Amino acid sequence: MALGKNRNYTLSVIKKQAKALLVLLVLFAGIQSVSAQENFQWGLKAGINASTQSELGNLFDNDNLLVGFNGGLVARYQFNDWLGVRSGIDFQQKGTQCDLLESDADTYNRLNYMVLPLKAEFSASEKAGFKKGQRMFFATGPYGGYLLDANQITGDVKTSLDNYNNFDFGWAFELGFEFPILETKALGFSLNYDMGISKVVDETDFRNKSASLNAIFLF
Repeated sequence: MALGKNRNYTLSVIKKQAKALLVLLVLFAGIQSVSAQENFQWGLKAGINASTQSELGNLFDNDNLLVGFNGGLVARYQFNDWLGVRSGIDFQQKGTQCDLLESDADTYNRLNYMVLPLKAEFSASEKAGFKKGQRMFFATGPYGGYLLDANQITGDVKTSLDNYNNFDFGWAFELGFEFPILETKALGFSLNYDMGISKVVDETDFRNKSASLNAIFLF
């Protein structure tokens, strides 16, 4: 019975990841179709994050931070020199460290999400005294996430967590700086904080909280 359950869980994870890949490909195709517009930019991002789970109103739980990876596509449409909209699609690892009295090994819950943010972006560039092509920006807005898989890991033992909600909702904040490279391209770095609003498990009051540092390459 356990073997059949593990097989069903593995197939479920594969299906979710396939759906996420399909969404990523569709978004990439859409980005390619509008990338010729002068006010539109797209690129790649990757970075590391520190996440935890805590009650609504708490920014983080300092004792249970878990380091993970995030990366994906970023897209931006600029309305004028100070206002734009920023979106994309990210793969994000979230979760929390766990304290289990019956185990001496490190235990943590690892959650993998596909996340779609939608942020209003406010920027300052040459008119604010920066050199040509340089830009500082602040972006904020909601995000929605879809859970790809969830596991509790203790040493070499991995146990699937099937009581986590499939969808995650929250509010994102991002502060970054970009500068030109290779004539028409740009490199940037940003600090991000995602504050979960929806519960990760219905029976608890915990929400995802995550801070990350990302490198961004814009085409």
